[in-house]
Amino acid sequence: MRSVLLQHRAQQKRAKIRKFSLRFGMLFILITGSILFLLASPRLQFGSVSLSGNTSVASEEITRAADDFLSERVAWFFPRRGVFLFRPNALEAHILKKLPRLATADVSRSFSRELTLNVSERAPWGLYCKAVERACFYITEDGVLVAEAPQLTGNAVFRIKDQRTISAFYVLGERAIKESEAVFLRKTVDMLADHYKIIVREVVLGRVFQDQTELLTNDGWYILFDERTNKERALENLALVLDQHLTDRTKLEYIDIRFEGKVFYKKH
Repeated sequence: MRSVLLQHRAQQKRAKIRKFSLRFGMLFILITGSILFLLASPRLQFGSVSLSGNTSVASEEITRAADDFLSERVAWFFPRRGVFLFRPNALEAHILKKLPRLATADVSRSFSRELTLNVSERAPWGLYCKAVERACFYITEDGVLVAEAPQLTGNAVFRIKDQRTISAFYVLGERAIKESEAVFLRKTVDMLADHYKIIVREVVLGRVFQDQTELLTNDGWYILFDERTNKERALENLALVLDQHLTDRTKLEYIDIRFEGKVFYKKH
């Protein structure tokens, strides 16, 4: 009698488990299906992109980069433009990588399923030319290469000529010069022009040694420093020498500011 009772209880237990499993499975399928429907539903996807802030970079280039990103699929099925999967910072990073001429890209969303994209552009400072490859690019004040440029002759355009062997590996969107070095170059060039009417027509990197930089002026003389130079102190020393010792620069050949506390110069 006990054996029959135990069998009956075991059957009831198995029936309850099957009933629970069936209900759980149906609930799981319902929830999963609902989630998949929401992720893939066109009604829950961002549509158009409203663009502002660009002037020289074509709107078509920017919107194409945005559309390429939004058209990608997550897990081979779900579109990135879905409201639940969309990540503004990912779109911003994608656009800045594709278009190095842009300095910033800010994305905001609206309840009308429209994306607003506001960008700002990098302002080219001059030309950067790789002597090894005979290729030139427009470069910004922080050292980033933003667009290909022609190899212009003459002194009409400020340029940086890179003769370092490593320069052959820089491409668009990369920083060809360390930001701190680029800032120092711009600060020096501006100081010379504003306070002494000295125009730097060309910056040469690595002509003699890989770590040396020469600033060539329109007057035919140059300023020399390297990576180990204390930049702030060197700029103070340069101003002091130009103010007190080199007011007549007609026969000047170069000024060497590589050494802290000392400035060397040579005349013809």
